[in-house]
Amino acid sequence: MVGPRPWWVGHIPTTASFQGFDSEECPLAAKLDNRTISGGLQVAEVKLGATKRQDTGKGNARKVRASGQVPGVLYGRGMDPVAIAVDRREFVTALKTDAGMNVLLDIELDGDTTLALTRELQRDPVKGTLLHADFVKVDRKTAIEVEVPVHLVGEASGAKEGGILEQPLFSVHVRCLPTDVPEYVEADVSNLAIGEALRVEGLATGKDYEILSDPTTIVVLVAQPISEEELEAMEAEAGVVQEETDEAIAAAEAEAPETADGAEGEGAPAEGGAEEEG
Repeated sequence: MVGPRPWWVGHIPTTASFQGFDSEECPLAAKLDNRTISGGLQVAEVKLGATKRQDTGKGNARKVRASGQVPGVLYGRGMDPVAIAVDRREFVTALKTDAGMNVLLDIELDGDTTLALTRELQRDPVKGTLLHADFVKVDRKTAIEVEVPVHLVGEASGAKEGGILEQPLFSVHVRCLPTDVPEYVEADVSNLAIGEALRVEGLATGKDYEILSDPTTIVVLVAQPISEEELEAMEAEAGVVQEETDEAIAAAEAEAPETADGAEGEGAPAEGGAEEEG
């Protein structure tokens, strides 16, 4: 059993899925450049067209989104920040390569191309749609620091014996050149017995990147299975807690009519009090 993963782990189609297609069958195939680094991992580089936004603010951002684009800002060393807009469909497709948010973007703006990474995304808290994106300019010859997902490899021997596989850490902090960002770092759990753990220091490393995360941090472990006696004790404890909670709710409801008398008059001024102070 493994804990919940971030939205971007396990929901990214392989970069190889675009190979063998021409630009008519898959428009992104013409824009996607696969680069192989140590370990056979591929780094995607995608061309992304952009336009300058003359106006900024919430009103302009809403208009941009309504037109099928995502408002954003492009910034970095040696340049002034530029408010831009990118095609939403093309941008979302780029984020769904194996590299995820670490995909290299060739942002084409006013006839010039800037190599960039997606630094931050703002999403609608309810719908999950993209609201805004920050793009940071990078240099192919200058190292960067990024978060890279951890992929579990193999089947833990302890899990075969009834242990529970738990993964507290889903990504690690890595330093490397922009073109050497690994799509993931492997965590081989094959030899993990019940009660054992794999830490960051035990992860597979490559010559093209350096893992900066605390080496003592646990990535994955095999916990002892819960016995029937322990399960019954947990259920009994949960029942007692629920009973106490029900009693507390009932007591609060019984007292509510008494505290309600006069409370309306006392509470009403406080609601507008802060506005007066402003």
